[in-house]
Amino acid sequence: MAAMATSAVLGGERDLQPDALLKERLGTPMLKLEGTRTGEGVCWHAAYGMDGFVAGYRRTKDPAWLAAGVTYYEAVLAKLHEAPDGYKGWVGPFIYDKKVTCDVHIGDAILVNPLLEFSELILKSGNEALKAKYEGAARAYLDLARKHLIEKWDRRGTWREDGPLGGYVSWDRYLSDDGKTWELKGAAKSANSLPFNKQNEMALACLRIYRITGEEPYRAKALRIFNFMKARMCLFDGHYVWNYWEPLGPWDVDRAAPHALVHWVNVHPYRNYQAGEVRQLVEAYHSGLTFARADLERILNTNLKVMWNGDREKPLWRNSNRAVYAAAYGHEPDPKPPGGDFKQLAGCLWTPLADFDATIRELGGIAQSAPPSFERQHPELPVSELAVPVSNSRFLAMAAALPMSLDKGQQTTLVSKSRLAAELEIDLYSEDGAKRLAEIRHGPTTGGEDGRAGILVVDWTPRDLAPGRYRVRWTIQGEYREYPLELK
Repeated sequence: MAAMATSAVLGGERDLQPDALLKERLGTPMLKLEGTRTGEGVCWHAAYGMDGFVAGYRRTKDPAWLAAGVTYYEAVLAKLHEAPDGYKGWVGPFIYDKKVTCDVHIGDAILVNPLLEFSELILKSGNEALKAKYEGAARAYLDLARKHLIEKWDRRGTWREDGPLGGYVSWDRYLSDDGKTWELKGAAKSANSLPFNKQNEMALACLRIYRITGEEPYRAKALRIFNFMKARMCLFDGHYVWNYWEPLGPWDVDRAAPHALVHWVNVHPYRNYQAGEVRQLVEAYHSGLTFARADLERILNTNLKVMWNGDREKPLWRNSNRAVYAAAYGHEPDPKPPGGDFKQLAGCLWTPLADFDATIRELGGIAQSAPPSFERQHPELPVSELAVPVSNSRFLAMAAALPMSLDKGQQTTLVSKSRLAAELEIDLYSEDGAKRLAEIRHGPTTGGEDGRAGILVVDWTPRDLAPGRYRVRWTIQGEYREYPLELK
């Protein structure tokens, strides 16, 4: 097999006191900029370690952590820029096309989410002394999230729903040269569906607002976003593999090129992406959204049975798609170094799984008083788990119908990505997968390891089909993936 990059354990809290963390955070590049033009590029720096203030308080009960946190929060909020439509955000150069200026979902979400964690702590903990001191700030942060994060991106028309799924697309408006209006401009990656890590940060904001307020629309939106992620996870040999980005709707199909999407589809080579997504889905699980215990067990299998080298003395980690690649190609993935300062390609220990597993705790040096358990941390909240068909496939890295919920006579676009150039069968099955109802397309597909290789796009309009629930099945060499389809 080809040599595979490995890495040591990634994780663990930094040993900083409140004043030291505050001093470090106040040195973030965002706060060195003049005026209120900032942008996503510096939002990532500003968000780093921002949740450490609440984490420090939870660990020590020392209110100095919260005082330091509010000082930093207010410094970051002072950089909010009021846009022409009256909404505030961290407006600056678009990270994918620096010739244009805008705010973006992820820049907002990664800075608002720590504020919501603070608000939830203050408003829901029952600590009257903390509430007396910080209730004003906590409610201001909650109001900011409701109006200038969720309402803003909804009013700008970036939210999409498809049956039980939902998600956001990037906006296609950018500041005019004089900064007084939003203008339609042809910048890179405009109107594309966001990748899962960015979708999920928006979902966490909705989920935290719901946990504070009990307002159901926020929960429903978070549920749809996490449903989108779970619906696209691939089961292989008892563990999950998932891509960084997948299309949410037909707008993500590149009609200028045959069998192409607007973005690559593959497991992200940087180790911190999936680690962050595991953190996000663990919070969803604890709040009763989307994921069942079986899902967490499969993700544990990914981290401990696929990624870990099994050595407790010198634990090393490989990428999460190593087993499915080896089964499909006879070798593990061998991604090229990305260049620049960030060269960490290999996987890492997924420390958010420590709630559920003793080995994760041991490998990460994580001390918790309660024994490992799949008990949810918010048992008072309703549970809504998404059931989707899963099957074992080496060759199909993606399979979906865009949309999955459609009106009679409406076209859907069936998209797939194959790792193997082979004969691909696409068929319609009954809801339970027991009966084949129709052939949709049988023919060749391309394949390959690259994120843009092996894409197949098939437009299909169901005709003479009764309203109801069905499955679309993609089959290569007897192995298949399925995706639900609902005809209204």
